[in-house]
Formats: sequence, structure tokens, C-alpha cells
Amino acid sequence: MDLFLGIDGGGTHTRAVLVDARGAVHGEGEAGPSNYHNVGLPAATAALRLAAERAWKAAGHPFAPATACFAGLAGIKATVDTARLTAAAESARLAPAGQITIANDLHNALAGGLAGQPGIALISGTGTNCLGRDARGDTFMCGGWGWLLDDEGGALGLALAGLRAASRAADGRAPSTALLPAALAFFGLSEANELLARLYAPPITPDQLAPFAPVVARLAAEGDATAEAILDQGAAALANLVSGTARKLAFPSGPSVVLLGGCARSGAPYQPRIEAAIRRVLPRVRLVEPAYEPRHGAALNVLRAAGKKLPPLLRLSPL
Repeated sequence: MDLFLGIDGGGTHTRAVLVDARGAVHGEGEAGPSNYHNVGLPAATAALRLAAERAWKAAGHPFAPATACFAGLAGIKATVDTARLTAAAESARLAPAGQITIANDLHNALAGGLAGQPGIALISGTGTNCLGRDARGDTFMCGGWGWLLDDEGGALGLALAGLRAASRAADGRAPSTALLPAALAFFGLSEANELLARLYAPPITPDQLAPFAPVVARLAAEGDATAEAILDQGAAALANLVSGTARKLAFPSGPSVVLLGGCARSGAPYQPRIEAAIRRVLPRVRLVEPAYEPRHGAALNVLRAAGKKLPPLLRLSPL
């Protein structure tokens, strides 16, 4: 029996799924991170191989190259990234040469969220990204430039906007806001001037900043005007990612859009703002609930890459 290997690799976990041509899952495996920009190419390659080995073991078979492999991996954007990871996957014998497809992990989120159907996936977690695929099979990614260049509307973007508003309020350049005392409490500081040392010496990391986003959302829910404006601006930025994606693709009846990530699916007060902003820029949009997880999207992607007809439903329980 031909078995196909789908992999979803991120900054924390790498998950592998073995599926047959009918969409039945035979085994799943998990390993550590495989974003090679973070952990290096050897460690990323080892994680891909280990996740695949564990999927084969769960399927009751010794490891072997799958008929085909699709690996959607975090950090894949440039052509050189694709080439490096393709060679790494070939060296790990995940599938025969020429039968391995490497792409950004957002492709798995899109395929899983929309069960392989055309549409757009908007990610707003710590960072932001957006990917669409139309009925012709054309794809377009809008965003994904990282926290230095982009990520407005994600947790990091909301946190930075909140801290900037707090600092401006501290010296009277902006209206008074509850974000200032909230920022001091969040970092355990006694006065606004201490923010400088806390953020710059040594430089604070994105993962340390992003948890301030829920504070911004809470203050917006409590009626702080500055915090509310930050959420409105973030929602508008995310809607622009969706509309930018839609403009590059063909959705004659309007796109189906699935929201993914902790920010986008955070509920009130932020999620309704995001949905309303998307509807303003795309009145014919259909906002839908996620169908499958990204690792199952990888299973759908490998079947599509192998030229197989996508099943109407995946059989998710390993046989």
C-alpha cells in the first residue's frame, strides 16, 4: 500500500502524519522544533526524521521512504529556504528525490482550516500572516515579514502599540491611558522612566513582549479609549492582509476565510473587531470555522501534491 507523509513543522513541535490515498490516517508522530532559522539545519533535519520515524512506528511499520512527502515548515519564505530543506528531507529519506515538496507551514494551516478547499487563512498569533488558494490552484501569501517589518494586529503588534501609547502618555504627548500603569505593573516597575532599561538593556525578546497583548485587550474591554483604538487599528491591519490576498487571486463569489491563531480566535473584544473589519473590506466574504488541524492539512497537501483526489473527509483515527 502506498503511504504518503505530511509534516507540519513549527518553532515548538514537528508533527508527521502517514495517510493512504483514501485519506485514512495510519500513524502520527511528533518531535521537537524544525524552524531551521531558530535551531539550525542539522537539528531541523533530525526533527523531521524523528517525527517521520514515529509516524511509521505508530502505523506498525519500520521506517521507509514514503511514496511522497509534503512538509510545511515555519520560516520557509525564500527560494534558498526551500532548496535547503528539500535537500535535507532527501538526505533524511523522507521520500524519493523528486517526490518531496517543501513550503511554508501556512499552507498546512490553510488546507486544514478549509479542508483542502479554496479560500484564505488568516493567522494572528504572536505574529501575523495570510495565505490564499483559489480554485485554479494559484496561491498568494500576504504578510509574514516578522516583527521588525510587520506583525501589526498580532499579539506582538498589539503589545508594542500599547507600550508606545503608554510611553507617549507618560510625557504628555498622548492622552492619559490606563495602559501606562498597566505596563508598569506588567513589568514590575515603579515609574515610567524604568521602562527604558527594562526594554533595552538587555534587549527584550518578542516572546517576552507578546503577553502584554491580553492586557491591551482587557483594558479595551473596560473602555480605555486608547486601548480600543489599538484593537481597531490591529483589526484593520489584519483585514488588509485578507483583502491584499484576495486581490491577487480569483474568488468570483467571494472567499471563504478561516481565522487561526490565539489573537484571531481570542473572542471579545478583539475577534469581533477583526471579523467586522474583514466584512467591511470584503462584503461577500464567508467566515468559517476551522475544519482540521494543520497536521491534517499536511496530509491533504501531500495527497494533492501526489496528484490524488482529495477525500471529502479525512479518517483521522489511526487504523
